[in-house]
Amino acid sequence: MSGTEKSSAPRADWEAGLLGAWSLRSIRELGADGALLDEPYGQRPSGRLHYGPAHQMAVVILGQAAAPAVAYMGDYEADAAGVLRHIVRVGLPPFTEDQVRWARLDGDSLALSTDVEGRRRTELRWTRA
Repeated sequence: MSGTEKSSAPRADWEAGLLGAWSLRSIRELGADGALLDEPYGQRPSGRLHYGPAHQMAVVILGQAAAPAVAYMGDYEADAAGVLRHIVRVGLPPFTEDQVRWARLDGDSLALSTDVEGRRRTELRWTRA
């Protein structure tokens, strides 16, 4: 999502769409041009993500040979522009600091990116569990 792109839904509706459990479908490293550079967790990564109604969150992703396991939980903040801040309360290293993600929510699909489109980034795709 570009830094200027806005969610078409009101903030409360957008945040409500996040609630619940999500299953990981892909983790892809993308170049600034959107070209696929790598799939560090393989073609079938395994993970779960949860957003709760009191702004709590938790994520677990199984590690692969060259990619670390991801496990942290805490709280989250969402803004109307689709930026999520995962406020890490406890996490496995190296995921012990807050994590910022650019989000695109489309029904039962959620894409979280480590940066905006037009820059090199890692993109995680989730489907509602």
